[in-house]
Amino acid sequence: MEAPLVFWGGILIFVVLFVAGAPIWLSLAVSGVFLSLFYSGMATMNIASTLFSSVNSFVLLAVPFFLLGGNIMARCGPAKHLFEGMDAVVGGLPGGLPLATVFTCMIFAAITGSTLATLVAVGSIAVPPMIEKGYPKRFTLGLMCVCGTLGQIIPPSIYMILYGAYVQENVARLFMGGLIPGIILGLIIAAVAAIISWRRGFGIATRTKLSGREKLRRVLWAIPAGIMPLIILGGIYAGIFTPTEAASVACVYAFLVSWLVYKGLNRQNFLEAAKATAGTSSMIFLIVVAVIIFAGPLTYAQIPQNITKALVGMGFGTYGFIFMAIGLYLVLGLFLDPLPILYLTVPVLLHGMLALGIDLTHFCVITIICMQIAQVTPPFGVSLYCTSQVFREPMQNVIRSAIPYLLILILTLPLFVYFPQLTLWLPKMLGM
Repeated sequence: MEAPLVFWGGILIFVVLFVAGAPIWLSLAVSGVFLSLFYSGMATMNIASTLFSSVNSFVLLAVPFFLLGGNIMARCGPAKHLFEGMDAVVGGLPGGLPLATVFTCMIFAAITGSTLATLVAVGSIAVPPMIEKGYPKRFTLGLMCVCGTLGQIIPPSIYMILYGAYVQENVARLFMGGLIPGIILGLIIAAVAAIISWRRGFGIATRTKLSGREKLRRVLWAIPAGIMPLIILGGIYAGIFTPTEAASVACVYAFLVSWLVYKGLNRQNFLEAAKATAGTSSMIFLIVVAVIIFAGPLTYAQIPQNITKALVGMGFGTYGFIFMAIGLYLVLGLFLDPLPILYLTVPVLLHGMLALGIDLTHFCVITIICMQIAQVTPPFGVSLYCTSQVFREPMQNVIRSAIPYLLILILTLPLFVYFPQLTLWLPKMLGM
């Protein structure tokens, strides 16, 4: 067979497997191995070596450590006290419970870096009292569906770790680049939730005031959990430890605070946290390995380089390239999960970014926001599915309630495109 025919045969294998319902990692891996053997001419031993080296990274070790720390915090007590402390501060305001939910998600995102862990941990604690106080279930789940995605942009972010490992960018710089945009997005989502609650009268009739003593008690109990992000990020930027070492410190801190302070750690819930971490980490690394082996033949075929030449020839400048990438992300987000989108597109777009002089941290933040949008984009948004399944609500109800927040995420994208200072000011101030 001629080389082009073999290449398109490999692509067809991926399409057929994916349409047939095979897991995305399996579709990519089978197609990638076929292309590597019969198109690129790679030896079998080299394929095995590539699979191993793609995850043999000190930086990637941070992924399971951050996930384990977050799962311990979610299942062993700290998350509950974190929400109660936030509720004590803002719960008495109109729309107070949604505000407390969003702010708790922001803090929890800075603990685990995972959408699913944030969604399950905060949702299981925040959704029941919101429903009890008169907030419609559909409203609460739409809010949780979007709030969970804040774990992608607020550092530490699992996707930033994966992006940084691929493009060889300083992960600590990426973390700092995402901090201000993450806070801005969280505040915008909180404001929208509060306005909707106030205009529709959600929860107003059942709002109760806590005594000053009770508020203080809840806030004090929340402090040990709430300072975990300060320990993680403060240690990184003070030069005490690397992001990977910070992830291991997060695990130890989560274990100790759950065991010694909140007394919620036991053998059963620790094993549940470890099991959840193993499942999520395995899924992430399977996709990483599969996409790496699939991307090799694409690079061999000069596809990224040819796309870059075509874009430059069409006169795309910096902003044109960024908006083209955003359009690509939004279209792919209709069909794929964020992780394969990230690993399939970054190799193709990286050459164009470098050719046009686009800052990798600025582009990372825009990419991550697009991944947030992909998670809540129907019909295949993973956050939509998780919310529907975890809280047993029909998918169409979750989608309907998530749409206002989805539109907000899309409408805020130009803000971060045209004002890169929002992303780059903090890293530059810290000398990164």
